[in-house]
Amino acid sequence: MKKILLLLIAITASSVATLAAEHRVNKAADGIRKEIHLIKEIKGKRLRHVTRASEEGKGVVSTLRYEQLPDMKTPRLSHQSFPSGNGIVVVGGRTTGFALTNTAEIYRNGKWQSIDIASPHDGAFSVELNDGRVMVGGGFSSNNGVGQSRFTDIYDPKTNLFSAGPNLSVARAEAKAINLNGKVYVSGNWYADDTVIDCYNGSKFSSVGAMNGHSNPYMLTDQDGNLIVLSSYDTKGQSTGLYTDYDGTKYFVGVSYNPATNQASLYGFPSTFSPMALTDDVRTTNYQMTQEGVNYYMILCSRNGKPVLYVYDGDDIYDIGVDLPVKSSTGATIAWRGGVFINKAKEEIYIIGTSGTNTNQSVHIISLSFEGAWTIASASGFSHNLQTASWTLTSDGRLACTGGSINDNTDAQRKAYIFAPPTAGETYNDTPGPAGSGPRLVVWKKSGEKVTYDLHHAPITTFSNDKLVIRTNKTTVTYSRKDVLRYTYEQVSATGIELQPGEREVQVNIDGDEVTFRGLKAGAVAKVYGVNGVLISQHTAVAGQPLTVSIKNRPSGVYIVKADTESIKLMKK
Repeated sequence: MKKILLLLIAITASSVATLAAEHRVNKAADGIRKEIHLIKEIKGKRLRHVTRASEEGKGVVSTLRYEQLPDMKTPRLSHQSFPSGNGIVVVGGRTTGFALTNTAEIYRNGKWQSIDIASPHDGAFSVELNDGRVMVGGGFSSNNGVGQSRFTDIYDPKTNLFSAGPNLSVARAEAKAINLNGKVYVSGNWYADDTVIDCYNGSKFSSVGAMNGHSNPYMLTDQDGNLIVLSSYDTKGQSTGLYTDYDGTKYFVGVSYNPATNQASLYGFPSTFSPMALTDDVRTTNYQMTQEGVNYYMILCSRNGKPVLYVYDGDDIYDIGVDLPVKSSTGATIAWRGGVFINKAKEEIYIIGTSGTNTNQSVHIISLSFEGAWTIASASGFSHNLQTASWTLTSDGRLACTGGSINDNTDAQRKAYIFAPPTAGETYNDTPGPAGSGPRLVVWKKSGEKVTYDLHHAPITTFSNDKLVIRTNKTTVTYSRKDVLRYTYEQVSATGIELQPGEREVQVNIDGDEVTFRGLKAGAVAKVYGVNGVLISQHTAVAGQPLTVSIKNRPSGVYIVKADTESIKLMKK
């Protein structure tokens, strides 16, 4: 019994018998053999559900924790991003005005640092080489998404430098790549021919095999070591449609390429298999898992408007049978991104979606365990479209999100975030816990101070008039943006979060009509103002003792508590 998903789906030995057959179809691209390997049936069995909320596997709803990073140096859209050690590298894309940018940068040690790179890569591909370096290649050759590029650049994480790589044999944009036994295969294009595959043998690219024209295709392998290339869209963004078997049965068809013989043939899946379009930032390694020599690919599809996750094991395809939500807890329709991320260490699958408007957007992340438990976590109040951003799984299992747009291809954004997907089957909600424990918001100040808030009601954070504004249904906290390095949502213990030498933590617990400060410097003053700006009272901190400010005995209304650079608005009912 194979360990990973065959175990999870509890498939018997007899059920994994190959149902594929060799048939002919009535349509095939030139240069591709018309014989087709058909998977005639989508198999499936429900995963074993172990969620806390429901024995029927309905999952649980949670609050999505995230951290806003400093803005990138360059606004970006349609760029590549990937982890490097403890950092995040972003490369190319288009910047303001739909213009190419031959820039790259890395986020580490709390800031973005520029990296020199020779070529722009807007709508490019990226792939990890056997030696740990990352190749970035192709993309549009001119502004406004025009033309295609042959250029590649290779990033070395040991030196944090890019060097020029070999040119592609075919100029490409909106292509994808896969590392297969040390060789890199590239396929796909946009408004240009995609009739051959590019193969990099470690020194140069050459054209091999044949292809029938895809954009941003899935790059898979079967159990015989053949390359499988498939996409729902051709090089002009039109549906690739279905192929018809000799008996009239329709199939979703890709291309199978045999590296040993240099022959290509058609490869068909049942017609109900309809993969969601991949975005520029998705790599095969995002959705591939290898166990005991078998590659498993998690492919997100759309069926009757609902997201469906299939597993392809190189021989058969399985519907895992988990009903993923199409609406958020507020009733908003969720748009899911094509492609998934597999956290191999935690054995979880992450699916990303958004809802709302481009200027007031919510982000939703589903964590699905190999056991079948799932949690959907949401956060709101984002001021641009994170559906169009570049996402990558970081080395610590979080999801970094960089750039994006608001309305179109001309307004690329600088913003960057790191999201902490929930643990599948668990929930992080707004239930109050002991002071100093549970989910908290942490504001990291440029002075080295960290201020942590026990906000028991899921906060909304926005930037307004150069201020960081944190709102719940009971309070509002305001910071001057110039004083804030970043802010995070973290699960912290009663002993507080870990501090680095020289750093100081201030804990703020907001509980109804009281605010308690812990860790203020001796002599620090907390002042209470009425909404009209009149000073009502002031309180001085004593070293080693908490300072509590209360408005319990005040009339109903709005009060402002100011301490250092924090401004906290309380509403007395």
